[in-house]
Amino acid sequence: MRLFIISSLSLFFMFSCSDDVKSYPVGTDFIEDEINITIVDTFSIKAGTFKLDSLVTSGSNRLLLGSLKDAYFGDLNSQTYFQVNNSDFTISSNAVYDSIGLVLNYDTYYYGDTTQVQTYKVHRLLEYFEPEDGDDFYNTSKLEYDETVLGEVSFTPRPNSATDSVYIALDEYLGEEIFNKIRDNEIINTDDFLQYFNGLTVIPDTASGNHVLGFNFKSYSDLDDNSSMRIFYTEDNGDSSEDNNQVLDFFIPASSNQFNSIETNLESTTLNTLSDSEVTIASEDTEELIFAQAASGICARIEMPTIKDLNAISDESTTLKAELIFSPLKNSYNDLRPLQESLNVYIVDSKNRIISQLTDLDGNVVYAILDQNNDEFDENTYYSIDMGNFVETILNSEYDLDYAIMIQFESYSNVVDAVVIDNLGEDNDSIKLSITYLSY
Repeated sequence: MRLFIISSLSLFFMFSCSDDVKSYPVGTDFIEDEINITIVDTFSIKAGTFKLDSLVTSGSNRLLLGSLKDAYFGDLNSQTYFQVNNSDFTISSNAVYDSIGLVLNYDTYYYGDTTQVQTYKVHRLLEYFEPEDGDDFYNTSKLEYDETVLGEVSFTPRPNSATDSVYIALDEYLGEEIFNKIRDNEIINTDDFLQYFNGLTVIPDTASGNHVLGFNFKSYSDLDDNSSMRIFYTEDNGDSSEDNNQVLDFFIPASSNQFNSIETNLESTTLNTLSDSEVTIASEDTEELIFAQAASGICARIEMPTIKDLNAISDESTTLKAELIFSPLKNSYNDLRPLQESLNVYIVDSKNRIISQLTDLDGNVVYAILDQNNDEFDENTYYSIDMGNFVETILNSEYDLDYAIMIQFESYSNVVDAVVIDNLGEDNDSIKLSITYLSY
């Protein structure tokens, strides 16, 4: 990567002689002062990777299940926890129990190779469904569950259809016990049921599959396209011409009653020293690459420490345009692990604490926008970010702001998408900031 460390003594000389700095005098025929439009794209860039301590995953409205193995991001495992309930606890005395099962309805999200067989195992929670502290569950949250497997299924995913689902037959003893307690009026309302049944967790087999799937749920009974626990039974009403098959549906009552627990193992990767969010691993220590992965909280950090040196050129100047460009590593993405059309950009301080989401000069939220240029050979794929407001903030501040930008995914709490950013600097794949400004 070309590093251009700007000092106050050599600033004018370096800007005048560099091939990467272009100045255009404007309006010299009609005003005495010289006005220049200058383009600078040789700023020093410090890039690295850090990991957020935790991410809120309750309220994400998606059951996220599966496991991934990746050379850059190591092993990831997503397990889901949820509470189930119902508002109707009425079963007639002549009803006969049939079976119990868990239905998981696809929401069409997937990441990874869905041609591989995956195995899910269902367990019963042993503790009440509530956060350890505060109102939220996080990607690091856990609840105790019974080691006994209530149900298990192995399947090849079909995630492209939101009307399709995965069915897991559950333990018959459990189903019959719930059925009898309701029929015999031992459970007559929501409170009774929640005192008896804390909820479920679904665990993917990490030895099989290399993908993560999304399943939807609605906070009301909907047998057509909802994820829920269901008890099937029949009622003998004396009329053989009628359908006597019945379903008691136990759905997830609210998005806050579900969360995804994301475990990552980075031991085999260059990120194996990531710890708390204040620790940033420089790109020099990760083969000149930086990384971002949703759900795990891995974030890319890009710092531009020499922006403020532009003030040494002119007492009066204004930014006309500022753009940051970075490229995803070639061959690190494909149809199974695609690039997102846009990424979120946040301003962070020296300790990687989020200041705000990046905005433009008009106050609109700014994203990193993907440009692939319909390039068949993947030679010109990059993301661009409007940095105009960020640059103006740095230049106009009375203080030396140790601000950087953080790259993350928009739906970071319920997807596992990832991007590897190239910072080699020996070709066009380096991270580059270009500023066009008017001085007078």
